Amino acid sequence: MRKFCMLCTSAVLITAALAGTAAAEGLRGRLAATGRLGITNPAESEKNSDAGRLVVPTDAGIIGGGGFMFGVDETIAVELNLTRSTYHTSGFGRADVTNLSIGAQYRFPERQRLVPYWGGGVDVLINDLSQGYANTTIGAHLSGGVDYVVSRQVALNAELKGVESFSADVERGDGTKLGKFDPSSLSLTFGVRFFFN
Repeated sequence: MRKFCMLCTSAVLITAALAGTAAAEGLRGRLAATGRLGITNPAESEKNSDAGRLVVPTDAGIIGGGGFMFGVDETIAVELNLTRSTYHTSGFGRADVTNLSIGAQYRFPERQRLVPYWGGGVDVLINDLSQGYANTTIGAHLSGGVDYVVSRQVALNAELKGVESFSADVERGDGTKLGKFDPSSLSLTFGVRFFFN
């Protein structure tokens, strides 16, 4: 029994040491896939009327998606993400915004398994409205978040991301302009990163 306890204690200590070493290893050359889900707070839009332009209120919605991150060096990573958000507008019906974003992150040194970061980049927003047609727009984003390193292969993620975009003209099928749709938003997501190497 005593040998068994010593063996178990040794196994736990070795595992803890290896996990600590793996968690502290650098980011350079590592590739990760990220999946995330959260809430989005979209910007208000404008609708044309006989009285002039009216503000189109929006409700908070759901956002989800994923992407890839690659470590350029110990503190810089590049990322490619694809997300889709769905929410309701009072003037244009349901809005579905697909966001393809490319950017970079500055990742701070790991502290107690926490790796905070901030980032920025460019976005292409494909806008789909249930009441009217809206063009694809371009924008930019700023983000900040934190990874909690569980193991060398897995990290839990929380991120706050703001997207600022040009507004898209909203038209009917006959070309009549209904107003302007603003796909800008602020979102909070939670997810998981899986490192391949």
